[in-house]
Amino acid sequence: STGAKAAHGVRMAAIPAGVALVALGAAAFDAAKGAIADQAAQEKLARTLDKTTKATDAQIAANEEFITATSQATAVADDELRPALARLALGTGDLQKAQEGLKLALDISAATGKPLSAVSDALSKAYGGNTKALAKLDPSMRSLVKSGASVDEIMKKLGDRFSGDASAAANTAEGRMKSLGIAFDETKESVGAALLPAIQAILPVLQKLGKWAQEHPGVFLALAAAVG
Repeated sequence: STGAKAAHGVRMAAIPAGVALVALGAAAFDAAKGAIADQAAQEKLARTLDKTTKATDAQIAANEEFITATSQATAVADDELRPALARLALGTGDLQKAQEGLKLALDISAATGKPLSAVSDALSKAYGGNTKALAKLDPSMRSLVKSGASVDEIMKKLGDRFSGDASAAANTAEGRMKSLGIAFDETKESVGAALLPAIQAILPVLQKLGKWAQEHPGVFLALAAAVG
């Protein structure tokens, strides 16, 4: 009697445990996919910086710390920051100037509501000599652009006008919620990065299983039904 009760308890416990295990496995693969995508984005930015700036390998590697710190300070995901920085690096040809341009782009984006990608693109063109795009960002810049002001003068004016807006936006209730979401995503990517060696180890086995299932669909479905 005691054994029967224990067996029944094990069977009942196995159902939610099985569901939890499947959910955990799905979450693990999802986290790993996020880590892989983040790693690919880092490598893509590193290649862009290597081709467009004179930064050393050490400076390019340290740039990821700048991206992380900027993301935390402004509640903007690194998925947005890296492409924006790449655009600015293309326009400036200098990593330090690109980083300064990114800070300015974040302030302008927060103040005007314009997408960071559009703002960084306009600033990149301005660094390259086409300052007309800046007049679209801020109408108050039109007279300055028409007067033939230098890029440095215009950038300084923009900096004075929008300085601190990104930080202020990050400190609002909405900004803090965005920051929390970003922190969760970063944690998931960190977990995924830790799981990558294990997933890579079992990947060949899963690939063989997938190939076998394609070649023997009838047997595979019968086995799946039996396991079910």
